[in-house]
Amino acid sequence: MAEGIAAPQLTVREAREAMEVLLEQERVLVFERFGASEALELGCIAASLAPTFGEGVSVTITRESDGVRMFQWVADDKGDRNLLFADGKRTSALKAGHAGPWAQLEAAVAGDTSHVWDRVPDEVPACGAFPLRVGREWVATIAVSGYMEGLDHELIVRALEQALDVKAPRWTGPVA
Repeated sequence: MAEGIAAPQLTVREAREAMEVLLEQERVLVFERFGASEALELGCIAASLAPTFGEGVSVTITRESDGVRMFQWVADDKGDRNLLFADGKRTSALKAGHAGPWAQLEAAVAGDTSHVWDRVPDEVPACGAFPLRVGREWVATIAVSGYMEGLDHELIVRALEQALDVKAPRWTGPVA
């Protein structure tokens, strides 16, 4: 496992509950349209919320049709390593077809998490990447890196709630 990654021990029940919450968040946190203006607004909201968690982070938003980075912000106390992990979280989310920790949760449900972290930093199956959808289409991905214990995901959810003026359910159990 990569340095700086803490893998929680999830029960099958906890993993299933977390998956249900992620699915509901993905259902609720959907845009009517998503372009450069929405990327800028969402990215700025996420960056402005970051200090409430006590440390800095990196925030990226990538358009999936062509891989263009629509937004990037790196706090003064973060750097290239955080961007590398954000990219790995995005890759893992795209591969799983769901928010960042999906592969980790699927492995917990299957009862074998021994290989889930083998591809870090290329794939980081942790909290901190979330699909930005218009309807059912995954048009972009927001990725955050810099926190531990699921706070990257919490920052994304709060930013999306503010940008979309909606509320989404929360998972309070252990997730990396």
